[in-house]
Amino acid sequence: HSIQYLRAAAALMVVFHHLIIQIDVYEAVLHSISVGAAGVDVFFVISGFVIWFVTYGKEVSAGEFFAKRVIRVVPIYWLITLVIATAATAAPHLFKSTQFEFAQLVQSLLFIPHYSLGLPGNVYPILVPGWTLNYEMFFYLVFGLLLVAPRQIPMILLSAFSVLVVLGFVFEPQNALLQTYTSGLLLEFVAGVFIAKAYTDGKLKQLPSVLGVVLLIAGAAGLLATAQVNPFGPLRALYWGVPGMMMVLGAVIIEVNGSVLKSRVLHLLGDASYSIYLTHILALGVYRVIWSKLVTPEATAGQMITFIVGGLLVTVIGGIVFHFVVEKPVTRFLQKSLLKRKPTVVTGGASA
Repeated sequence: HSIQYLRAAAALMVVFHHLIIQIDVYEAVLHSISVGAAGVDVFFVISGFVIWFVTYGKEVSAGEFFAKRVIRVVPIYWLITLVIATAATAAPHLFKSTQFEFAQLVQSLLFIPHYSLGLPGNVYPILVPGWTLNYEMFFYLVFGLLLVAPRQIPMILLSAFSVLVVLGFVFEPQNALLQTYTSGLLLEFVAGVFIAKAYTDGKLKQLPSVLGVVLLIAGAAGLLATAQVNPFGPLRALYWGVPGMMMVLGAVIIEVNGSVLKSRVLHLLGDASYSIYLTHILALGVYRVIWSKLVTPEATAGQMITFIVGGLLVTVIGGIVFHFVVEKPVTRFLQKSLLKRKPTVVTGGASA
């Protein structure tokens, strides 16, 4: 439950980050509030946690692992990328910065990091939030290859990714591929793996729930403390990754002690978080155009709050609808079609 709730919170943080820059007069006032982008860092820690959790105690081949990850992540990402590419070509006024050529489309679909044409200097695919999937896919690749030695995965990941991060910090590569694969963000996945390992080893049960509460609050406070800061760069994993790690660790400790609040609404938002994350850019583009036609934008507190609340509702509703209508049916169909002859052998431990 706690992981689902944090997924929901992380998705809404990212939506907020992109929402406040939709209208120029609002962006002029709110642009310095960058903490919403830290939702990605929380996501990365969660991703490391989940990948260890779903493979722990199971005999999973690299091929089976890759197939499951591809089915889970790729189809709807490709679908939304193609929809946005088509829409941006047919109605460019809906998008503030979506520009691409065929090469960028191919690179986006294949998760190859590249510089954006519409946002020069940034390593973004056509569907901007998809930049995180370039990291996810690299993490999946390395983790999957290490499944031949499952017990050594955490330490190997820590060693290998630490070397890459140090190289990136020292040489500051400008190449999009090297910049991505030597980023400090890689260590956020590793942190999630270690938290999950502590959980599956039973070590978190030995910790008091009050420690979990302290870590959760301290982590959230750490993120809020950077609300007026732009820690994008080599120290991002320190500014946002560490608080994100504290929040995940704290939330899991609380739940292990049986103190977690059970909420169907938050659990639903967590289930739909991937759909919300991928569709919100498209939803916000439509929302911005409609809002601009109905309202004369003025940077008043009431108008900006109304705009933000409305935008969050639009993206959440749209994401939930997409989750039920597209994501779940497509994922189930592909799982039944492609994985039905490849059952996972459970050898003990947690299952999900």
